[in-house]
Amino acid sequence: MFLQFRCRTAILVIALTIISAVLTAFGPTIIQSGRWVALGSYNVVQAQIDGKNEQVCLPNLIFKDEIDRDLLKEQLKKGIPSQDAVFHLYHDGLGKPKKQGGMYYASDIFLKDMKVTYTGYLSKLGYRFSINKTPAFEDKEFMSNVLYSRHIVTAMQEQQKAQAEKGRSGSGNSEKKNPVSSMRVTTIYDVLPAGVIPPRIRAQQEEIARRVNALKGRPYETEIVQIDPLRWAAGRMGLLREDGLISGANVEGQKPELQIRIPTTRNWLNTDMIKELSGLSCEFVLQRDRNGLEVVEGNRYLLRDIYFNDLKLSWEEWLKKHGHSCPAFADRPEFASGTIALEVKLISGKWQELKAPVLCQIGFSRATPLNGLTEIFRIFPPDPRPNNFSAFADNFNRIFTGRDADISMLVCPDGTPYHELGQKRARRIYFPSEKNTLDMVQNAVMTGKIK
Repeated sequence: MFLQFRCRTAILVIALTIISAVLTAFGPTIIQSGRWVALGSYNVVQAQIDGKNEQVCLPNLIFKDEIDRDLLKEQLKKGIPSQDAVFHLYHDGLGKPKKQGGMYYASDIFLKDMKVTYTGYLSKLGYRFSINKTPAFEDKEFMSNVLYSRHIVTAMQEQQKAQAEKGRSGSGNSEKKNPVSSMRVTTIYDVLPAGVIPPRIRAQQEEIARRVNALKGRPYETEIVQIDPLRWAAGRMGLLREDGLISGANVEGQKPELQIRIPTTRNWLNTDMIKELSGLSCEFVLQRDRNGLEVVEGNRYLLRDIYFNDLKLSWEEWLKKHGHSCPAFADRPEFASGTIALEVKLISGKWQELKAPVLCQIGFSRATPLNGLTEIFRIFPPDPRPNNFSAFADNFNRIFTGRDADISMLVCPDGTPYHELGQKRARRIYFPSEKNTLDMVQNAVMTGKIK
């Protein structure tokens, strides 16, 4: 009996050790699919996880500039609609999301429709911040502010609900008399700290911010760009093989070979399944490494997922539809697990050619670690798109070929050029002669303002 007890104890210790090692490899957070429903109080999201309504505490952000938190909350409410999301939740050490104070706690949230993380969206709004490495539930001061904010919002919602029910239960005569209530109306000024910015002053600040953002169109070397650990690329599905190779797919105008994880069962793929997917419009979800580049293995780009636009199904959902399942994506230490900061380096050359809506060619007087004598850069397409791109490109090149061009080039953390599908990416191109950026100059050519 004693030997059996010791044996069971030893097995339990080994099992717990294995679980602990696995969770350590995963890091402090686990991935949980769900839905972003709405922003509740300033730091809390109303979410649906496993079919239940939950509250998720957002990460503690340390803003580098003084901000109007009321304005930020409105921007988040209006800018992030309800959508499916992937929550990076802190776990309890045993593989279950940690729940404390009636809330889950996220290090970040990936918004599927917007194809950006919560922190990435804040960066797009122009906010500069760092993320506190201490989890929110371990930061007593931060949590007191979160709970206080949540308490105020809940109290206001309950008060509004009670007033609405009281109004519905009143008699018709009360409507005719139109009595004036002596109850003091609670406003946002009652719950925010002193010194809140009045709407008129805020409007002036927003106008100043708009003008400052316009000035940011000029290239500066000190700019920092945050990118997500996953890159979504639009395209059309190619030919799927049983080993997960996808060939002939159109990905942003190119045809790279792709690799997707597959079911473990043999002979899982049949002709009808291949035909169903061939040529479908889809979004390829490419895995990035810690340097911000797409992961390539054996000349194949590694896919984290595929979303089929017409079928409205992800890769796993499509397999499940056909009675198959496949292992979860295997993360590795070299894969990016959070946002990656890219630098912007300014290099100067001469415009040579607009080759495609998203490609241009620039010439340089000398080669550097960032560029050769001739480079092709990925750029943003003209907006609006010209009806006849070939004719537009010929006209544009006739005007601008040989002109000076300043390229704000994206650079990885290790100092090497950032690229997508093997092509270097320009954040913006600036023409000193026009004192304007490429997108604005293209628009001027389309509208006949530049001939």
